[in-house]
Amino acid sequence: MRETTGRRTLRLAISILTFTALGAGAVVPAPAAAAGRPPIVQGATVKADRHSPTGYTVTFTYRNPHATQVRLAGDLTLLDVDTGTTRYQPEEWQPGRYHAGGTEFLRDMTRDPKGNWSVSLPLHAGGLSYWYRVWDPTQGWENKRIWDPASTKPRPPGESSFRVRNNDVLDAVHVPYAKKQNDPVLKERADYELPMAGRAKRGTVRYVPYNTILGDSGHYLGVYLPANYDANRAEPYKVAYLAHGIFGDETDFMIPANVPNILDNMTAKGEIEPTVVVTMGNHFTGTSLGFASYNQTNAANNLVQTILPLIERSYNVSTERAGRAYAGFSYGGMTGGVVIKNYPTTFAFYGHFSGNPSLTTQDYDTIANAVGDDDLSVFLGNGVFEGSLNAQNAIADNFRARGYAAATTQVPGAHDGMTAGQLFTIFARDHLWSGVDSVSARR
Repeated sequence: MRETTGRRTLRLAISILTFTALGAGAVVPAPAAAAGRPPIVQGATVKADRHSPTGYTVTFTYRNPHATQVRLAGDLTLLDVDTGTTRYQPEEWQPGRYHAGGTEFLRDMTRDPKGNWSVSLPLHAGGLSYWYRVWDPTQGWENKRIWDPASTKPRPPGESSFRVRNNDVLDAVHVPYAKKQNDPVLKERADYELPMAGRAKRGTVRYVPYNTILGDSGHYLGVYLPANYDANRAEPYKVAYLAHGIFGDETDFMIPANVPNILDNMTAKGEIEPTVVVTMGNHFTGTSLGFASYNQTNAANNLVQTILPLIERSYNVSTERAGRAYAGFSYGGMTGGVVIKNYPTTFAFYGHFSGNPSLTTQDYDTIANAVGDDDLSVFLGNGVFEGSLNAQNAIADNFRARGYAAATTQVPGAHDGMTAGQLFTIFARDHLWSGVDSVSARR
């Protein structure tokens, strides 16, 4: 049996097609003054700033003349790897501090005479989660949590997703790395999480309607297709199926976790072959707003019995276990335990990000008996602010004891989509598709 180890470097021959834009928050030069006054740019504008502790300042602007109060919010407070639970404001950034969820950042925005609300603050490198809180009596909004309406990131239509119905929507701003940040972790985040400079090198994201295994309609699958996706390519594309946490929906891995940008950059570097990604919303029991609508058994059955056949009919993707991966964040990582236990021969690669599978000794033995001498790779990780890796290491040891590859790691983060994105980067670059036959992107 082969054990997957380390980083591999694939050298791919890739020709590129054009892409639908994925990013709000471009880096721009200082705007030219018009009649002595710079133009108002909606959304998140990132500017190099030598006075900023990070080397960059981000200005958030939201237009709503009817609002009586607006706040910028997000996973933007800082945690320090040395001080642990002490929270710092963005202006207090210094090396060793990282934007992290768990405590909502709130900052009042200032209104100009035309109804533009804005605020500026320094942020470190990477894709960072934010949203707005809005008081607007004309819409009945009181502390309404919304994503940035200036965002260009694709989203499923309508208001049916669990995150939208729970007033829990996220966006992301992408900040480059400056040398004064002096942190290789942040440099790597910028290298992978920022959108590719050339649009022709970016993949596409779309949302596909489907009915769940319970017959519920009005649900969507997120589908990322790599640049130069070829529906007629002789070798089907390998595919990763990604599941969100208890609060989320099918947009989580696409937006706050930055998976499309990560794969675009990784593919361009030749570190992974072009890969298709499918995301699903796992709250699908009618109109329930309760967390119980995310049933792990339903989610596992829906994935294997409904989603896989649909995707394999609709796209040129692998139907073999060696070409399929499952990964999940938080409750989605826990759901991965149900998937591998109930469908042990469906996926060859598993990623558990801040959510561990719950498996008994008998479960491990049953999985090993089903997989046999075929390859199986398991990756587990969390953020340093979430606690130790003791549980993850014990799970990895159980797989290793049965002859399968298993790895664990931590990244500087808390229990949020930014940690999920960092863990996905390591999973995809260093483990995904290792130990199986790989293929260059060829026509």
